[in-house]
Order: sequence, then C-alpha cells, then structure tokens
Amino acid sequence: MEEVTGLILEGGAMRCVFSAGVLDRLMEEGIRIPNVLAVSAGAYAGMNYVSGQKGRITKALIAPLREYKYLGIGTFLKKGTFFDMDYLFKEVPKTRSPYDFKKMKEYAGRFITSTVNVETGETIYHDSFQNEEEFFDICQAANSMPLISKIFKINGIPMLDGGIADAIPVKKALEEGWNKMVVVLTRDASYRKKPRGNLYMTAIRLVYRKYPKFLELIEERARRYNDSLDTISELEAQGRAFVLRPTTLTVGNSESDVDTLMKYYHHGYETAEEKMTELKKFLGK
Repeated sequence: MEEVTGLILEGGAMRCVFSAGVLDRLMEEGIRIPNVLAVSAGAYAGMNYVSGQKGRITKALIAPLREYKYLGIGTFLKKGTFFDMDYLFKEVPKTRSPYDFKKMKEYAGRFITSTVNVETGETIYHDSFQNEEEFFDICQAANSMPLISKIFKINGIPMLDGGIADAIPVKKALEEGWNKMVVVLTRDASYRKKPRGNLYMTAIRLVYRKYPKFLELIEERARRYNDSLDTISELEAQGRAFVLRPTTLTVGNSESDVDTLMKYYHHGYETAEEKMTELKKFLGK
C-alpha cells in the first residue's frame, strides 16, 4: 500500500459509532491505512483503529449509557458541558475501557487530529503525543464544541473542536500529498450543511465576542463543509477517493439510546462489508 494513502474520519458526536463499525470491519480484514486524519468525534473512533482495539467503541461509548447518561441537559446543568468530558476522556480510557496507548504509539503510521486556536482562528493539527495524558487532553480539546463545551487550553492556548474550521479535511490531505484517500462520512449522500439560525448565531456572537477570528470561522462553516463535499465528489470521479457513508439509517449527534447506537454501529460495519471487494481493489490489496 502506498505511503500516501490516508483515511479521513468525519466527526458528528455520537454519529461516530458508524465510523467505528467501518473501522472494526477493516481491522478484521487486516487493512491498516498508514495515515489517519480524524476530526472531532472521529478521533474517538479512530484512536481505536490505530491501537488495534476492535470493538472498544461499544464498551467505551455505547455500553456505559445503560448505567450513566453522560450527555444531555442534566449534564450541562451539573458540569457546564453537554457531554461529561472528564468521564469520556479521563475515567473511561483509564478504568472503564482501558486504552492501549502503547499500541497506538507503535502504529506504523500517523494519527492526526485537529483543534482550533480560538484567539487566531488557526487550525492546529496534532500528530505527536508525548504521553497518554497529553493525547487525551488533545482529543478532549478536539471534541470541545462551541456553546456546549468549555474552552480547553493546550499549552496555554485556548482551543475548541477542529471541525469548526475543517470538518472534512480533504484539502489538508491533499496538502499532505495523499493521492488516495478513504473517507468515512457520518451523514448520507443527500446531506448539505445549512447556515445556522439567528438564535444560535446570536448566542455564538455573545459568548465568543472576544474572538473575532473564531466568529468568522463559524459564519463560514457551512460553505466550507459543502465545498469539501464537492471536492470529495471530484476526487471520487477521478478514482482518488473511496467514500463510505450511511445509507439506510441516521442518528442525531446527541443520540443516547443504546439500541439505536448499536444499530448505527452495525450499519457502519455492514457498509464496510458490502464495499469490501471494491475497497480492496481501490487500495491495491
């Protein structure tokens, strides 16, 4: 497999279980793509791919909901965040479903995730992690969505979710020199992002009024997202991109029903299964 082959993982909060299903089927087949560029919740799925922990997403993200609803208005009122970030990025990987950081570090490739510098509006791509604590701090910042999460500082720099700037980083992949890419999206082919409504934007401008560059990113987010979809379609037509996306099911980004999430996970697994012959041909395997 060529070194310039890469895997792009879209985020989407709880929709990332679809991506995890895709990746688990790839792991079963022994398909190890050398570059993984995971945005937002895509990192929560992608981290298990590079550590080789098939099925971990069901233990780390889905099963705990039977005992503890770690997302929702109640969590926001108690902790100031819609998702219990300490639970997801500290307790779960250490005790509930231990993460194999050593195996991740041994991965024969790069794992890349992104955050946004709230002060400058710059996208920061992270591909070097000194230790497990730093890794999960960066992943937490990469999953910190505006309004429903607190700004998270990395080395003193205020950060939020990298998906705000580049939700499907296909242009970054091209800049990296990738000539083939597998793209896992978490919305169906008909989806196009619409600009946010007035109420949301009013709240954003109030909360982040000290960060004009960040506000510009929010205002242009829908256009950038749809431009990325157009670029992916062009690359597909050229035989340079292979896209896996939901077809028969959809879930919201705050879905918390265990059975619904498991169905979406299996939809990802089955989508990869159906496309496996084509995917292997694309990858030259």
